[in-house]
Amino acid sequence: MGLSIRGRSLFGVQEVNMGVGEFYVTRVLNELLRNTSFALPSAWWISLHTGAAGRTGTGNALASSPRFSITFYAAATNGTGGQASSSGAVSVVVSATGTITDIGIWDGSSTATANHIWNGALTASKTVANVGDTVQISAGQLVVKLE
Repeated sequence: MGLSIRGRSLFGVQEVNMGVGEFYVTRVLNELLRNTSFALPSAWWISLHTGAAGRTGTGNALASSPRFSITFYAAATNGTGGQASSSGAVSVVVSATGTITDIGIWDGSSTATANHIWNGALTASKTVANVGDTVQISAGQLVVKLE
């Protein structure tokens, strides 16, 4: 199972190849192979990283920058072949500077209770030069595809 993601921000269009997080991998395997269900998230959240986030999604988070929520169209209405795209523009005002190289997708905003679902590296890193800069992803520009 692979995941690709394409994001448009104030920095331009990005192509991201993403890996599945440990939490999600074990839940999907148990769901499919052991008939053990798990609750689907009611919301999705994006995190910004200055390096590889790793399988748990905790590595190299952009310091003090909050996760920001994002919604998706249903795959059947906005994609083909297991593809879904973001259904609205989202943005976050960052509270730290650094070079964004990776993003993560989570099932919540809280660092203490949220589960890491996916993460991946941008094809081109983007520098946040000023505290207070806004990172934005436009509607339809974040595309998630399962193969």
